[in-house]
Amino acid sequence: MTEQERKSIHIPEICRVEGHSAVHVDIAGGKVTNVTLDVFEGTRFFERIVVGHHCEEIPHITSRVCAICSTGHVLAATFALEKILEFTPTDLTSLLRELMHLGMIIESHATHIYALALPDYLKVGDLLEFATKHTAEFEVWTQLRNLGASIQTIIGGRPFHPVNLHVGGLTKYPSSEELEPLRHEVSKAKDLALQTCDMLLGFRPPVARTTSPVFLALKPYDTKYGFFGDTIQSTDGWEDSIENYRQYLGEVAVPYSHAKRSAARSKPLMVGAMARLMLFGQRLGRNARAVYTASALYEGDSNSLWNNLAQAIEIVEAIEQAETIIDSLLTKLPGSHSHTPALMPGCIEEFGGGLHPGQTGLKDPALKGGVSVKRDDKIRPSIRAGQAAGAVECPRGTLYHFYVLDDQGHIVAADMITPSAQNTFRIELDIREIVSQSQAAEPATLQANLEMLVRAYDPCNTCATHMVSIAYK
Repeated sequence: MTEQERKSIHIPEICRVEGHSAVHVDIAGGKVTNVTLDVFEGTRFFERIVVGHHCEEIPHITSRVCAICSTGHVLAATFALEKILEFTPTDLTSLLRELMHLGMIIESHATHIYALALPDYLKVGDLLEFATKHTAEFEVWTQLRNLGASIQTIIGGRPFHPVNLHVGGLTKYPSSEELEPLRHEVSKAKDLALQTCDMLLGFRPPVARTTSPVFLALKPYDTKYGFFGDTIQSTDGWEDSIENYRQYLGEVAVPYSHAKRSAARSKPLMVGAMARLMLFGQRLGRNARAVYTASALYEGDSNSLWNNLAQAIEIVEAIEQAETIIDSLLTKLPGSHSHTPALMPGCIEEFGGGLHPGQTGLKDPALKGGVSVKRDDKIRPSIRAGQAAGAVECPRGTLYHFYVLDDQGHIVAADMITPSAQNTFRIELDIREIVSQSQAAEPATLQANLEMLVRAYDPCNTCATHMVSIAYK
């Protein structure tokens, strides 16, 4: 084989994604021989960091895995731990958790669509140029992002790394005085979300899909479109409990990346907004479903670039669900701070937002009003040994947390499987397909298309990084 028959494509860093990653493609004799997605974000070892800590501390440690989807990490950890402790939260607590999760979906999806993906379609070089030349679109992003942040702040105490969510309950419940103006802001955002969908419906992917991925997503607990569940469902026709995630994901380390790689029963998989729509799009509410049925997604087009539109559809759904939840909360919270939550003893927050050992109440300066809260020992979780997995659908897909507790409630072992790590195998296959069909394209065009493809998955490379290659001598 001559030197002319060998070539490679190397993108040293994919821009406008969270964290750091590179793409390398080898081509020989006109065929793609090797593709690697190298996530070279610094390793962080959260699974080892939490070992030895008491279970009540875990949600507040794991929220630091990611500032973008910290709510998802808190809830996945909380769900796993409450399952071990055989604790069922109140309906009010569950509604607040769900609303906060919707706030994360709105904020994260809006940021991905407008700040990361849209510059490609508008042919602008960076976010500064986007903000300067496309002020209307920039303002829509700002309003949607601020709405998501406000929801998380009212419930969690701040827009990321929440201080108000605990195993067993919340430090403080929001008042009707806080929720009523939020309800107004949510309603105003509906038109912005639909406007975002209309814009993305007008774009067409610059490259074609050649094979359909295996989509995985949590089966929602009830009949509506949702982000919480205990069963994983596949477009290959199978379901399984999240407790068996090791069997069906088959996560392995690869030598060229700090991110592990997963396969759905040995097949590359895709998780995220597009996977959720492909599996459960029929459950969407009226407005979101109208957009979905008008899209190529509804016709079965599984081009990964449609994930941008899928996220926009989920913003519409999240806003409408948030409206419904706030309306329900307003009937349950007739007065200011009239409910007190269940808290575990020894829950220590950096802003004084939890209870220190021996305390029965406190003033919390980090939360509006400095409200005094008290423990309710009758519904506090009892510590016990055990193991369990918890999962949520984060903006980028299914997030798993798994813990083993001893009889004192300390972590013996932990595992976290992030959506971006699950998507890496499928991204590599996508890259292989695009390069195979586009070798005649100009190098700059091909590179731009590859970057658009990777960005469409909205990867969070920081979340995906949990291991390191070790060379023995």
